[in-house]
Amino acid sequence: MTPEEEKVLEANKNFYRALQSLSLEEMESVWLQEDWVRCLHPGWDLLEGWEAVHESWQQIFENTTFLRITVGVQSVRVEKSIAWVCCTEKVSSAAEGRFETAYAQATNIFKLLNGTWFLVHHHSSHLPPPLNNQGAEIVQ
Repeated sequence: MTPEEEKVLEANKNFYRALQSLSLEEMESVWLQEDWVRCLHPGWDLLEGWEAVHESWQQIFENTTFLRITVGVQSVRVEKSIAWVCCTEKVSSAAEGRFETAYAQATNIFKLLNGTWFLVHHHSSHLPPPLNNQGAEIVQ
């Protein structure tokens, strides 16, 4: 793995840490705040622009009391100032008195700006529960 791929994977971990912490401030720090960023949460319509993406995280965090993310099976690719990570997600959450576990596959796209990798696109789609949990990595 190249040093730049390691930096991208660290940026990806920072995204999941922000998500798991339910911290809007941390989430703001990992995204490039531009009107052309995109986000697609499982079961949602495509969100276009930082304002819509920001509002979605605010809504998710306000309605979630607990969130635990396990990220597995990652691949990373860097092409100049753009990089992407493909991974699986196991999302355990509590909201409105319910505890749920969901599985998803995700693609996160990053842009290098002034030496920092920023998230510009997050796409997560539902997956059926796996037959086993081998290969998962807990992100804390």
